[in-house]
Amino acid sequence: MRAPPKANDVPMIRPDQLLDADGFLFGFPSRFGVMAAQCKAFFDATNELWESQALAGKPAGIFWSTGFHGGGQELTA
Repeated sequence: MRAPPKANDVPMIRPDQLLDADGFLFGFPSRFGVMAAQCKAFFDATNELWESQALAGKPAGIFWSTGFHGGGQELTA
């Protein structure tokens, strides 16, 4: 048995592209009360932008989801 290949049509964003955005809305899964490692790695890569306040004044929001009740979403944000 083989799994079908994953579609590669999901757009990826690089931290430097955030400078061109008017605002941000990030969505991610909560895994046992912790954001996914891929999301954390992305936010960690934006460190220079936050230190220089290059993104100051841009509106931002987050949303998250879990697969079950009590999955840690209350701890994630």
